[in-house]
Amino acid sequence: MLEGKRQPAATRNISLGGMYVESASPLPMGATVQVRFHVPAQVEAIEVMGDVRWIEPPTGGNTQTGMGIRFHGLRARDVWALNRYFQS
Repeated sequence: MLEGKRQPAATRNISLGGMYVESASPLPMGATVQVRFHVPAQVEAIEVMGDVRWIEPPTGGNTQTGMGIRFHGLRARDVWALNRYFQS
């Protein structure tokens, strides 16, 4: 979410440090965002603040812009849920 606006995006890669997402509406470099996503190991959504660290323009007929988002910190239960997800 940027300035109270929700934007759909597809997660392509995720780690404890951040995620790579693709969106038709790219965010500016350095933008602070709140991301919300689900993993199977946890019923509640993971919500974390992050910032856009890099941007990858669309290539090869893809219309989506890629963005690397660095998390500002995860709660302990979210780290646990992500680690469980990575093990599966």
